[in-house]
Amino acid sequence: MPIFKRRRRNAVEADPIGAFWSWWSSAGATSVADAVARREPTDANAELNERVARIHPDLEWELGPGLHAQHVLIVTAAGNPAQRAVARRWLRAAPLSDQTWEYADLRRPGPAVTIQFEGLPPVAVDESVVSIEPDSASVHVGVHHPVFSSLSTDVQRRVTFLILDLVLGEEMVETWVGAIDTLPAAPVDAVPVMELLPAVAGFAAEHTLEDGSPAWKMLEGTRDGQRVIATAEYPLRSIRRPHLDTHVAVAIHYPVVREDGLPESEMLDELRAFEDHLTDRLGGSGNLLAHETSAGTRILHYYTDGTTPADAQLQAATTGWPHGKVTLTTTPDPAWHNVAHLSG
Repeated sequence: MPIFKRRRRNAVEADPIGAFWSWWSSAGATSVADAVARREPTDANAELNERVARIHPDLEWELGPGLHAQHVLIVTAAGNPAQRAVARRWLRAAPLSDQTWEYADLRRPGPAVTIQFEGLPPVAVDESVVSIEPDSASVHVGVHHPVFSSLSTDVQRRVTFLILDLVLGEEMVETWVGAIDTLPAAPVDAVPVMELLPAVAGFAAEHTLEDGSPAWKMLEGTRDGQRVIATAEYPLRSIRRPHLDTHVAVAIHYPVVREDGLPESEMLDELRAFEDHLTDRLGGSGNLLAHETSAGTRILHYYTDGTTPADAQLQAATTGWPHGKVTLTTTPDPAWHNVAHLSG
């Protein structure tokens, strides 16, 4: 599947996503499908380049066979967390799939293919070998391909990530794969690349609830000599909900009775009820992903859609806490860096 880097534009449209789908519905879907049918997709490249670049210059797009339709149009942030929300909003505005077209904002796993860059030798994905090293948090992967010896280091690295995206899909790579190494020589424990998907899928199943929802884990430590108890969704990866690009930290102060600074049981019940109240008021505009409690303060880590008034909804809901002040801190954080200390 060809991948194209967008060029920057000076003009900014008020609603480039809406403009894209208006063009697509009126002419684009038919003209691109016709170009693919003629096996001349370059006829559609210039227009797609222009339309996608208006949404954001760092987005990439691909055409390929669909899972349920004849073709799929993928517009992806290509691993850049800062643009994932834009790509997801593009997808959420898409028309319903039909027999000809379906849409995605993440690269999907697919059959063995050959990666071809202009002026470089072809790379047959199924000739790759990998090393697979799981630990308690993720699966570390090394990738080797015989053609690496003829490629520059930068191209080897790019091919490595493309191989993983094609074998696992972008979401599985970003969620479950930890360290990624480009290996100039095949490791002694190498296995065929097609063994990677069942290995990572099995690891994911072990760390996911039976209904497919994310598991939560409890953490304990100290901060400034004070005991800290935290609970967080596992794993904390922004690719699961890329449209939630804004961190809202709600700090709830409570009276300290216990020597270790944690709430006693009745106060904990009140904190949990207040948490439920805030989450209910938020509705579908965000999710609670973690909370941590220490020294008279419980911090709720919400992530919200920055295009909605979610932070104002949370602020309005905090007025009913009778045991101390409640403060909100709102920060753009598409990569979820503000909860990275809870992702271990």
